[in-house]
Amino acid sequence: MKKTLLIIMALAGLFLSASVSEVMAQTYYYYDIYTGKKTPITLNENKLVVSIPRDYDEISKRVRANVQALFWTQDYIFEFFFITRSDYEKLTSLDFWEEDAKSVIVTPSYIQDDDKGDFFREIFALPYVIIHLKKEGDLDLLTPYLEKYRLKNDWQGPWSPLSCILCLTLDSEKGPLEIANEMFESGVFSASVPDFAYPSYGSDPNTVRSITTTQQPSSTYDLQGRKLSNCKWSNSQIRKGIYVKDGRKFVVK
Repeated sequence: MKKTLLIIMALAGLFLSASVSEVMAQTYYYYDIYTGKKTPITLNENKLVVSIPRDYDEISKRVRANVQALFWTQDYIFEFFFITRSDYEKLTSLDFWEEDAKSVIVTPSYIQDDDKGDFFREIFALPYVIIHLKKEGDLDLLTPYLEKYRLKNDWQGPWSPLSCILCLTLDSEKGPLEIANEMFESGVFSASVPDFAYPSYGSDPNTVRSITTTQQPSSTYDLQGRKLSNCKWSNSQIRKGIYVKDGRKFVVK
């Protein structure tokens, strides 16, 4: 009788453990940048992003030589390699990676569905957090959060003085999703969301789009906040320089 009871208790424990794990797997979420609504997402354990500072060319070369990126893009700060988990594990097994890992930022991928479950989309967390201030004079309110999370204020757009892009650094101990959620839950900011991106398949397979701006017309701006008409990331007619599209900066060489 005692043995049977122990077996039942063990099975119950396993069931409870599995239930807790299942619940925990469903607790990922972000706050919609427009509505503030908590939006559930699921961790995609099969893919992730390796972000390498643009100054570390040798690391980028080693990554290219050893894994086949699903797609690749860059801005003026990072090169982004979107890779499978198996390729990442391959990288971690190589001799050079222990040292290279000190200079890169690895962020996860998630699965997002619409509220009706009609589609599922892979989204990738880039090492940025997009913040909307409540009023222009609130810029100083960022300071304690920059120090707490070891971020840097990458950009405050002249086209929208209430919007800021915060960049994770190599010293950041938390990921963009956790940071964004904690900053929004502080009540200090009107919006805070990770810079989620998804591949924009088409003429350029390495183009990514930010989901944080998909409800607004896609526009390109120069650094003076002037809107450029009918421009694309890869448009060869754009003069060389730094531009902003979908809330993120990119370089035209």
